[in-house]
Amino acid sequence: MARFEIGGKEYELKLNYASVKYLDALYEGGSLGLLGKALSGDLDTVVHVIHAGLFHTGKNFTLKDVEKAVEEAFETEKFDLDYALKLVNEVITESFFYKKTVAKLLAKAPEAKATMDELLK
Repeated sequence: MARFEIGGKEYELKLNYASVKYLDALYEGGSLGLLGKALSGDLDTVVHVIHAGLFHTGKNFTLKDVEKAVEEAFETEKFDLDYALKLVNEVITESFFYKKTVAKLLAKAPEAKATMDELLK
């Protein structure tokens, strides 16, 4: 499972009901809008995915806390597009809630699936 360091401590990122509800409310088109942004590596979306993935911890991290941690990782070159795509893939597309739909979408676009598989190596 994906992990992210915030406040000097590493946490597992996983989605719960509150996470999915939060993420779906961010985008026109709900879950499908989210999937499009997430699969494209949109930086704001990645930050929201990390934030939502921390809800289960009960630590009440704010979005600003997450943005600060992402910025720190970015400045030290630990956070790049490759890392962001892999993280979002693990948190979103491998989540039981989104997994079947992502598989169906990618089955309709074999070139997109091949590209995604190559990027996630």
